[in-house]
Amino acid sequence: MPFVSDELLYGYTIFHHLEYRLSTRTLINIKNGRIKRFGMTKARLFEYLLAGMDNEIVYDNDIIIHVFDDYGLRCSKSYLLSMMKKIQNAFNTVGFERYPFTRIYGKAYKIDCGSLERIYVVKPSSH
Repeated sequence: MPFVSDELLYGYTIFHHLEYRLSTRTLINIKNGRIKRFGMTKARLFEYLLAGMDNEIVYDNDIIIHVFDDYGLRCSKSYLLSMMKKIQNAFNTVGFERYPFTRIYGKAYKIDCGSLERIYVVKPSSH
């Protein structure tokens, strides 16, 4: 049995039919083979939301700070909504109509934790 430190986060399974690979910033429909690759900022936004699955709710202000401000980028609420729409469209592009994030209270996103699962790989031993 490997130690936890021997495991690396590879990506996420979404609704059992999609896979998001961190290393290539790629959303893949494993049923039909369709692929959508995200740019750096869109990937950082998507990954921030996926990482928030344990909290179930991610607030706009936290997203703006950690995804944009911390990287020297400016972001308004309308720009954030536009970026989220592009991520939602990526699901449609790969042939998937469901989406694991729901807008709530006009200021946050609820994450459908039941639809997400982390994928780990074991680091090869160095001995």
